[in-house]
Amino acid sequence: MTTNTIIFTTAKSVLRSLGDIFRETTMQKSTTDNIVPIVTSDNTTARQQNSTDVIRTSNIDGENINRLLKIENTFEAEALTPITIYLILLMITGVVGNTIVLYIYKFRFKRSTSRIFILSLATFDLITCLLGMPYHILDMIYPYLFVWDTVCRVLSFALTFTILASIFILDLIAIDRYRKICRPFEKQLSGMGSKIMSWVTVLIAIISAIPMLLIYGAADVPTARNPNITGKECYVSDDYIESYFPLVYDALTFLIFIVSAFILVGFYSKVGVTIWKRRKFNEWAKSNESKRSASSQSTPNTSVIQLNVITDEAKHGSPMLAHFGKNKEGGNVQIFDSNSSVTAPKDSPLPFRSTTSNPKKERMNRRVMRLMSEPSSTEHDSSTMDHGSTRSHKASHRHHVTKKEKRTLRITGMLFVITLIFIISFLPYLCIQIVNGLNEGFWDEMSISEIILFNLLMRTYFINNMINPIIYWFLDHKFKEEVIRLFNDMRNCKAPTRFGQKSFHS
Repeated sequence: MTTNTIIFTTAKSVLRSLGDIFRETTMQKSTTDNIVPIVTSDNTTARQQNSTDVIRTSNIDGENINRLLKIENTFEAEALTPITIYLILLMITGVVGNTIVLYIYKFRFKRSTSRIFILSLATFDLITCLLGMPYHILDMIYPYLFVWDTVCRVLSFALTFTILASIFILDLIAIDRYRKICRPFEKQLSGMGSKIMSWVTVLIAIISAIPMLLIYGAADVPTARNPNITGKECYVSDDYIESYFPLVYDALTFLIFIVSAFILVGFYSKVGVTIWKRRKFNEWAKSNESKRSASSQSTPNTSVIQLNVITDEAKHGSPMLAHFGKNKEGGNVQIFDSNSSVTAPKDSPLPFRSTTSNPKKERMNRRVMRLMSEPSSTEHDSSTMDHGSTRSHKASHRHHVTKKEKRTLRITGMLFVITLIFIISFLPYLCIQIVNGLNEGFWDEMSISEIILFNLLMRTYFINNMINPIIYWFLDHKFKEEVIRLFNDMRNCKAPTRFGQKSFHS
């Protein structure tokens, strides 16, 4: 027997034993009209009856009905065993992975908005792994014997809360990435601001999930093979089974998901377009810089300041400094803009006329003129050493800016992948819920294989709660380095470093 098989078998046995203990403490007296499951120890009979397609229940007393209910429960629980093992695997991976994420991002990375949002996501994912997944595992082990009404309500509330909170956090991440990439010169969300917004999303998610405490409970449900036998499952409570309230609430949560999906797609589309335009402009700027370098060798006694500004006046109105350099081409200062061009003699005190009346661009132009009025080191100092030092400083500065931009783009790409997987993992669940809402008999005529398939599709969204640490491992090399360092310390019996030189995370 392999280690994984032992883990799965042990976990399933522990959950089943705990369920038996709790059910015995909440056991009620059986009546012929309202049957509450009583667990018997006649497992031999259960195994003998599993092959029966339909169980006859006429002229039998309450004790035998409860015994047959146990048979039905065992039959369906064994059929759902592959999905139970699948959830146990996700749960173990998610608990370990999200715990590592919380430690690394909390103690090894410097403060930033993306770090705070990633910590929030990891917290919600860990709660789901500790509460939401065990809840569904119990639900599959006891498909007709889930008699714990309060446990059902609390776990349903907790799972809904973490899902909604994750959706809201992903919306905040998309907005933050949009402002960083598309509007870098405007005021950005601070670390304290991101914390406040995270707590606001928690509050909104709690309020939105409160109806689950009322709607769900231990509800009566007929067994799949014999509708005359009624068990208990964690589903819409009997008090609301004829009400429109559960349907309205499902519609509202579905609307939240759809609106959030449009927000995510909209902002990341703008981010993608901006990144594409920036790369195109950088290619054009490098091409022009190469041409100017070749031209400067033939005209060594003149100088020009070249400033390239990217702006999307129609949509953003916020200029972006894309390239700055000095080349020896002539006595005029040329300012190149994606929408306008300004040319002025370098010796003129009021040298300036623009083709645009945008106030923000006018302020940028005035900043350019102040920069132009400052003496150039290449003009006032002919020393080869000083000139080389200036060039070295500029090269170092450009390298620093480029490195920071690449890091920001890499983190943006990583967060986009997380968002994409979140949306995809929820689509099967949402589609099944829509069909189930339109067709009341959706589950009634399914075969066992169909029940297994649809139960698996109903739980694909749990992939989202364990996949994020894997995404960080492949797309964030700093996270990968810190994880390797952590496990090396553990292997060498060293205490992991909590504080010290922290890595920057944009």
